[in-house]
Amino acid sequence: MKDEDILTLLKKENYTKASEKLYAYFPVVRKQILANSGSRQDAEDIYQEALIVFFRKIQNPEFILTSSINTYLYSVCRYLWSDVLKKRKINTKVHTDTNEIAGNDTIWEEQEEKIKLAERAVNRLGQRCKQLLQLFYYGKVDLKTIAQKMGFANEKVAKNQKYRCLENARTYLQTLKNNSHE
Repeated sequence: MKDEDILTLLKKENYTKASEKLYAYFPVVRKQILANSGSRQDAEDIYQEALIVFFRKIQNPEFILTSSINTYLYSVCRYLWSDVLKKRKINTKVHTDTNEIAGNDTIWEEQEEKIKLAERAVNRLGQRCKQLLQLFYYGKVDLKTIAQKMGFANEKVAKNQKYRCLENARTYLQTLKNNSHE
């Protein structure tokens, strides 16, 4: 399901169907929160708060989403978690090394930058490659069904095409990484 489809569902207040797709983004957030002094419960709470923020934002007709939903939710979670860490430091009076907190922000920023680069690389792919990768990775559609849906001769051809698309994305990503270091 595309971001536009999710936004349409949410604007029509069809939260159940949209939520299924939105929760596919949760593992990345959970991983980062666990790596930054949080628990699974913290990650779930933060993700719930981020979804509420997102739901409220998209109800505003003036709101324009300038990134993917995944990037938006990740950024909101990052800021919410940063606030939690700051409050915990004050409330519990635990003396944390400021370099460690700065390091946490750096980790989030690096991860966010990697996600943005990956999105740019995928956006450079042709529409057919993007469709194939979205069906396989986001839609969890098997290769046999993809072959039928996209008109490939068989499952093996779909698998080879998926490999080529991934290789192109990797090449684009490497080019973007090299250009960003110059």
